[in-house]
Amino acid sequence: MMLAFKGKLINWSSNKLSLAGKIPVANQVLLASIWYLATCWNLDPKMCSQVRGLIKNFIWGHKEAPTRAKVRWDTVALPTSQGGLGVTDPKAQSEALLAKLFIRGLVPGGEP
Repeated sequence: MMLAFKGKLINWSSNKLSLAGKIPVANQVLLASIWYLATCWNLDPKMCSQVRGLIKNFIWGHKEAPTRAKVRWDTVALPTSQGGLGVTDPKAQSEALLAKLFIRGLVPGGEP
């Protein structure tokens, strides 16, 4: 899975995107590819860290090489209305998707 994720990242990194263009690509193209898997099981903390690193390098750098972030991840993951960039945090999203699955199992009819 990480190889496919890195492949998408390399393809999009070759485009000359602004910061405002990279955020939707990170959320809607790169991270969306792992949400299906995250609905079935919790992402390993190490995997979440690797995904965060890849997204960080994509946003702040131009290549796959490690890049120093310009803003802390906690700030990057905040909504834009709170001063963040609105990038979805893989760990928080994974936990939310699993909680939704758990709730569907507890509530008759499948919806809370």
